[in-house]
Amino acid sequence: MTGAEVERMIIETLQELQAGCGEPAEEITVKTLPLDDLGFFDSLLAIETTLLLEERLKCNCPEDSVFADKDSAKPLSVAQIAARLLSFVGKAA
Repeated sequence: MTGAEVERMIIETLQELQAGCGEPAEEITVKTLPLDDLGFFDSLLAIETTLLLEERLKCNCPEDSVFADKDSAKPLSVAQIAARLLSFVGKAA
């Protein structure tokens, strides 16, 4: 799996969530910071979405959420999130 494929999966997952919440559609790109840029997306949904992405990617993330930096709590972009998830792909779920 490539970084671009993981980015696409994250974007598609966020678009599914966005459509389900009834919010107006916002463009989601690799530069989007979901926790800052998407009005419907909060820290609780970040944890739930991390679990969903783990399931879809068949990986196991050591953190509760991959949407913020574990040390600084700074929100991450879709590209940064994809890079983190890609490092976990192939590890036992």
